Amino acid sequence: MSEQFEINAVEDISEEFLMMLLTQAAMGESASKEAMIKARQGEFEVAKQLIEQAEEAFTEVHKTQTALIGFDEGEGKVPMTLILTHIQDHIMTGMLAKEIAFEIISIREEMAELRAALRS
Repeated sequence: MSEQFEINAVEDISEEFLMMLLTQAAMGESASKEAMIKARQGEFEVAKQLIEQAEEAFTEVHKTQTALIGFDEGEGKVPMTLILTHIQDHIMTGMLAKEIAFEIISIREEMAELRAALRS
């Protein structure tokens, strides 16, 4: 999906690296929100595909985060900045949006099946 960054020194945590991480998190969050809209519209297969896209984005985010944590080794090598805090906010809210979207898709799909059964 995206380029993997190797972190061997603090200098490797560049603006490009941070923007890539933020973009991955935002992609996952956006796909999750779009999935809920598609479910509301009854487009369940599209909604499920969007959830898969969100999952892929968050898998990439997690790999990158793990590399960052591994480099830091709990020693404070990575300075906490406002942008890192902002990125973490997007990751957390995006992952929550994905989990909620999955449940909403399931509920809306069940509702659609019940409506169809009642019409029969």
